[in-house]
Amino acid sequence: MATLSHIAVHPIKGLDPTGLDRVAITDVGGLAGDRAYGIVDENGEYVNGKRTAEVHRLDAAFDLDAGRCRLQVRGEGDAEDFHLHRDRDPLEAWLSAYFDMPVGLEAGPGGSQTDGAVYVDEARTGPTLIGAATIREVASWYDGIDFEGMRLRLRPNLVIEGVPPFREDELVADGGRRVRIGDVSMEGVAPVPRCVVPTRDPHTGEVYEGFRETFLEKREETLPERIDREALNGNLFSLMAAVRIPEGDRDGELEIGDDVEGLDIAVEG
Repeated sequence: MATLSHIAVHPIKGLDPTGLDRVAITDVGGLAGDRAYGIVDENGEYVNGKRTAEVHRLDAAFDLDAGRCRLQVRGEGDAEDFHLHRDRDPLEAWLSAYFDMPVGLEAGPGGSQTDGAVYVDEARTGPTLIGAATIREVASWYDGIDFEGMRLRLRPNLVIEGVPPFREDELVADGGRRVRIGDVSMEGVAPVPRCVVPTRDPHTGEVYEGFRETFLEKREETLPERIDREALNGNLFSLMAAVRIPEGDRDGELEIGDDVEGLDIAVEG
């Protein structure tokens, strides 16, 4: 039986993930605490890994129950601790000094700071899903990148153990398929187009030379037989499935060890 093996949320969009044993679904269909904040400039544009590699040099740790975050420039100085609500002004001042420009935190319910380019309509706030075997396979394409390193590069919310590599592609084929994790139903919406972030070391921002070229070559070689470029919106530099959680399942929660059922998400015997 396939199971949910990893849950991660990114409380501040673009910064480090936080692993969880369980997570509630928000009323907008996201994961509680995931991308609930976004760093924005004076024009309201996101300051994230797509925009600057400086994001990777920030070491961020979160205590979601206490509503706190700890920030430090990796290998430099002392860590600073902030309450995400009460210390908003000093937190924004710290981030502004680091990025050398005025920035603020834009807040919203879990998932609300997800990129609109990945999600459509009401599905914009859904989580991302990938198989552990996919992460292992993609990591094997590169010298010096292990499973954990690749997972940090890809930044998925949900990782499924016990399915063949690239089985998550099935969720976005043929107009979207459903999967059930525990008591929560999800529907595949779209493949996740990758930006520059996976090409960089998640802790230093250093670019892995030839990452994209190797990815495209291997992705085409390993593309499941029934999945074509059109299922990936014509973009082979895509990986993971963006999913929508129906309104009727948004009062549920996900937990490590939950069974995963349905729609070709099962190990072939």
